[in-house]
Amino acid sequence: MSERTRKIESQLKEIVGGELSSLSDPRINGLVTVTAVRVSPDIANATVYYSLLAGEDEEEAQVGLDSAAGRVQSAVGRQMRIRRTPRLHFLPDPVVHKVVGIDAALRDIRKTGEHGDKDQ
Repeated sequence: MSERTRKIESQLKEIVGGELSSLSDPRINGLVTVTAVRVSPDIANATVYYSLLAGEDEEEAQVGLDSAAGRVQSAVGRQMRIRRTPRLHFLPDPVVHKVVGIDAALRDIRKTGEHGDKDQ
């Protein structure tokens, strides 16, 4: 990945994060954190990975983010100095889901271990 692409991803992460926190869509609630941005080699598309506060409705947030993509992209276009503004695509961060799953598995192991010790 080129230095230019890394710089664009970093700028996009900052700008999109700021724009999402200022949206008034009740489906988003400002509880969305941008965790990473990946830009295609031609900079035509950008995938924005996000995480939600625990307990938030992922489907509602996805609908809200998809709905706001055009407004956020417009803000990106105003704030960045690049010829073509990348089209934004929002996806939940898969790493966050894996961490939550691992954490739940560890809690189950701890519970099983505690109960196993009492039975012996």
